[in-house]
Amino acid sequence: MFDKVLLIRPQNVYNYNNYPPLNLISIGSKLKSAGYKVEIINCAFEKNPLETINNKLRDVLFAGISLLTSESPDTYQIIKYIKQSSNIPTAVGGWHCTLFPEQMANCEYVDYVIAGEGEDNIVEVAETIKNGKKNDGKIFGKKMLNLETLPLPDYGIDKNIERFISNYLTDKLSEYVRQPMRWLPYESSRGCPSHCTFCINVVADNTRYRKKSAEKVVSEIEHIVKKYNLTHLKIIDDNFFVDIKRVREICEGIIKKDLNITWDGECRCDYFNDRMLNDETLKLVKRSGLVQLTLGIESGSPHTLQLMKKGITPDQAELAVKRCNEHKIIARSSFILEIPGESKGDINQTISFINKLRKYPYFTCGVGTFRPYPKCELTEKLLKEGYLTEPENFVEWTNKEIIDMYTSAEYIRPWQVIGRYSESAAYYLNMESSVRLGNHQINNKIDKIKNTIFVFLARLRNRWMFYKVPFDKDLYKKFLTNFYKRRQDLEKGGSYPLSRPELAGRKE
Repeated sequence: MFDKVLLIRPQNVYNYNNYPPLNLISIGSKLKSAGYKVEIINCAFEKNPLETINNKLRDVLFAGISLLTSESPDTYQIIKYIKQSSNIPTAVGGWHCTLFPEQMANCEYVDYVIAGEGEDNIVEVAETIKNGKKNDGKIFGKKMLNLETLPLPDYGIDKNIERFISNYLTDKLSEYVRQPMRWLPYESSRGCPSHCTFCINVVADNTRYRKKSAEKVVSEIEHIVKKYNLTHLKIIDDNFFVDIKRVREICEGIIKKDLNITWDGECRCDYFNDRMLNDETLKLVKRSGLVQLTLGIESGSPHTLQLMKKGITPDQAELAVKRCNEHKIIARSSFILEIPGESKGDINQTISFINKLRKYPYFTCGVGTFRPYPKCELTEKLLKEGYLTEPENFVEWTNKEIIDMYTSAEYIRPWQVIGRYSESAAYYLNMESSVRLGNHQINNKIDKIKNTIFVFLARLRNRWMFYKVPFDKDLYKKFLTNFYKRRQDLEKGGSYPLSRPELAGRKE
């Protein structure tokens, strides 16, 4: 029996491929530690993905695909092709499968479904197939893993890893770190103890915070930084700062090892207090290389924050931004407009709050309209009220209009109170923050002048809160498309996001 496993990352409908597939790298590392050979195919980088997959199917134990909702169309095409052209078993996992395991199990082209964290389950799937065992149904249920026992992530499993390392990180921090930047994402913990009504972690029962020890984290970071010659580390934990004692130990370890890197992570606004992110701790994290914190502010309206169950106030949010600014740490803040139950006044309150926070030089923001993550409290409310319908099978999830309804960051949806206004507001607020394109990314003088004019017009619109006749938005979209197409041609096929802001909550 073969001992090779083929892991596949499907293409998404937004042509967004800036991050390496850390989920596949993690489960691939676990398979390797169990004695299996692993290969990753990233469909976005293949001229003919199905042909590439077909060439790799020989002598394979099974094919594993991890998918987000936005990757459903390509996933369906892949698993259908595999089952119609071979007898290779297919296993699917990822956030979409965690949300809809039964739907995935009912798909005729799927043999195994992994719900929740996949490292242990993927090995169980491999053992089941290799030894001819029978599993009780297609679904391998959720398991809460001990992160301390996970093997060191072997990023080299992905043959495209150098492409990701040297790819431009579309983030505000790129203005403040040395270039060329070499970066990778890293995960030190899982779960978030908060219970926000819009968050996928609550739905996926991922509110139990689990962590690697500070010693393990420092050891892994040292290995990764030295092996791949990194200058920056993007810590992708949903809530890195839950255990502040561990954070201090990690920072002290980075300093002691003299790793000479910058890093960024996510943080709650109410952690800026005397016990957690006080002046002493902020100085320490800054000294260890912290250049940016992603703050989930989400709204400037107290009423909306209550609807979200955020557990913070606008005053706490401004204090967090202010403290970041004092320590020259970028406050990369996320906001959501059109939360179900919001009024026009709530939305304008958020826009005004963002305008107010612009006085802090290290403040930047990503703004989107509410994305109804399946199964979350706010989405269930919309389903009951008839504003939204949920697909009944995996094939229905391959419809681009349905995918946009559930996952698009800037979209007009039926329950919104001022949808067109909010969609334009989100776009212009992002434009002012240069989350899509900053002047520091542009070498051509004419392009730099054009971009400066677009940002200036966006700033005026945001201060006046005037979003009618968005002619400059349409022109800006054309400018971006042409800019990135020219860059892509120069880079001989590099993959860049064309019109998608980086927002908190990437798990769409």
